[in-house]
Amino acid sequence: MRNRALLLTITRAAAALAVAWTVGACTHPSAMLMVDSPKLTPYQAPDIDELTGIDSDETPATPATGSAQAPHK
Repeated sequence: MRNRALLLTITRAAAALAVAWTVGACTHPSAMLMVDSPKLTPYQAPDIDELTGIDSDETPATPATGSAQAPHK
């Protein structure tokens, strides 16, 4: 009976220690993910010219005539 009580006490202490270690490891500041925060980094729209490779400041050399809806016959 005495051995059983000692074993149960050791098991409970080990379980409590494991829970405390797990909680401590998960809530430590170094365990947090580094993510962008809207307060720190405001949204910046992507540069369309960079994505497409077409400079929007350039004007076409020859202006297009007609309409795509009504092609010339």
